[in-house]
Amino acid sequence: MEKALNLVINMDNSLKNNSGLTLIEILIGIVITTLMMGAMYTSYNVVNKTYSQVSEKANISKTSRDLVSMLMRDIRMAGFKYYAGSQEIKKFAENVPACSIGIPPVVLPSTSYFEFDNGFTDETRSHNPIVIKRKLLGNSKITHTEQEELNPPMILPVTDNWTKTSLTADQKLKLSTDLCCDQIEIVYEDFNQNHYDNPFKKYRVTYYAEKTGGGDDARYGVFKSVEMWHQTRDLSDCAWPSISNSGWTTDSTICPECIKRELIRDYVVDMEFIPFDKYGVIIKNSSGEYPRPIPTGDINIRDRLYDIRGVDIRLTFRSKEHFFSRVNASKKMPKELLSDRKGTGENSPNQSNDYFLRDSIIVTVNTRNIGKVSY
Repeated sequence: MEKALNLVINMDNSLKNNSGLTLIEILIGIVITTLMMGAMYTSYNVVNKTYSQVSEKANISKTSRDLVSMLMRDIRMAGFKYYAGSQEIKKFAENVPACSIGIPPVVLPSTSYFEFDNGFTDETRSHNPIVIKRKLLGNSKITHTEQEELNPPMILPVTDNWTKTSLTADQKLKLSTDLCCDQIEIVYEDFNQNHYDNPFKKYRVTYYAEKTGGGDDARYGVFKSVEMWHQTRDLSDCAWPSISNSGWTTDSTICPECIKRELIRDYVVDMEFIPFDKYGVIIKNSSGEYPRPIPTGDINIRDRLYDIRGVDIRLTFRSKEHFFSRVNASKKMPKELLSDRKGTGENSPNQSNDYFLRDSIIVTVNTRNIGKVSY
């Protein structure tokens, strides 16, 4: 019993001799820990912000390159005419169904049976390889019904396929004074020997812009449409159909690969296409119009539709979110736009209160298939 009591007394004495942490020491530890956590949080914010900015720059660069690559591929295809070889003609003859009893099957021609429409009477039927329309929003060639669910929805409530007749006075003014963006139409041929009613294909690809945001988030998006020239024959006919039964279509039952309206790239500031001839001179009339079937100014400019030997593509994009933390009035665009495109509106890149990162790309694309004579 005495030994146990002595053991308890010794343990009590040893505990009394151990030094503990005072309140001051605990407070000092808390302050040091707080300072360290604050420094770590600040470092994290700096690193995270830098990473976000680098990622945003990389994303703008990547999506810009993707759009430019798409435009370059289609512009190089402009005016391409398909020539069927002897083997293709032979294979077509072996497999095509007879048009009627006792009559030989229709013979595949070596070149397209499509009749050429220069669009001088009706511009919407144009077969010209490249047509550029300056500062034109929307695509009036494509009809959208009110039942269609458009994604993204159109900012302007246009019900009549973007034709200005259906717009209010304010909307007409907004379209006519908007400085963005150009529209380009590209026409080329293709071939599918398994389509006996329509082996030759002709496509019209249109790149155009629409407003995809307004107010503080004013911006544009680049859209794409793909139409096919519909000039097919009934398999019971023994001749290829005339142009009177033809027209551009996006009907998915006729052309599954066609596109009525597809958003390719959002957050666009401006999109320009500038055609030039073999001497590197810009092709335009006194009104600044580029060659098109029915110009509003000097009509002779349409005679130069087949002089286009190259197209300058000028694209300007902006970041999705605010990129700069404070306003810098001296910050300028990475690339100057043409003087008549700068503008002073809500989406103008020349405002001093610009928080967005902007980047421009300028590329020259040489046309490969446009000759002097129309096809």
